Amino acid sequence: MIMDVVLDRVAVKHQRLAGATLSDADRAVLHEDFLVRYAHESTAIEGNTLTLEETRMILQEGVAVGGKLLREHFEVVNLYRALIWLEDFARSQRPIGEDTLLELHAIVMDHILDQDAGAYRRQPVRILGSIHVPPDWMAVPTAMSEFIERLAKGPGSEHPIVFGARAHIELASIHPFVDGNGRLSRLLVNLVLIRSGYLPAMYRVIERPAYIGALQRAQLDGNDTDFIALSAKAVETMLDQQLELVFGLTR
Repeated sequence: MIMDVVLDRVAVKHQRLAGATLSDADRAVLHEDFLVRYAHESTAIEGNTLTLEETRMILQEGVAVGGKLLREHFEVVNLYRALIWLEDFARSQRPIGEDTLLELHAIVMDHILDQDAGAYRRQPVRILGSIHVPPDWMAVPTAMSEFIERLAKGPGSEHPIVFGARAHIELASIHPFVDGNGRLSRLLVNLVLIRSGYLPAMYRVIERPAYIGALQRAQLDGNDTDFIALSAKAVETMLDQQLELVFGLTR
């Protein structure tokens, strides 16, 4: 099964990187590069048209890019801030609660949504391009309470990548917010991974069709193997980047 092959490959690379030494300077460069790339990739999946270089200019030089929507600027700035917040939260070991996801959503949607930033939706929604129908808005608080209860228990004996991918699927299926559900779901995967000692996952816009297709299969027929495999490959992308820096090769 492809999922098992990828998970095994990730485990080998994870162990290899764990035994390597990375200088503080190289670690800082990698981290900043990851923050910028992640802000670009995760917003581009949702349709943001800023290029990677334009995203760098906004985040590292504080300049506005002409011809682009103000919303697009806020999207990358907010996701950059949200990822830093998430990393701090992961290191704190505070329990994941409803307030965790609401605060993350408020950061992600700051200056984009008004009263709906950091608040569950109070209206029905449809997911563009998907035949999955999220639950009625009145069922969202209960669905989220049950979801967060399971989430707070952590992976246990389940592989962190599998646990994180399934958490993404469930949160995206509940679709608790008016907007920003995809970005929040991908952030949640990384909260699980970072807390479990893994590198974060880099879901890339180039893989958007596969990402959406795998997510829809998981939502409609419960077959989550493709989405788990895709999530494992997203972690492998980060492992390969760091292994190349340390060893000059990835295999």
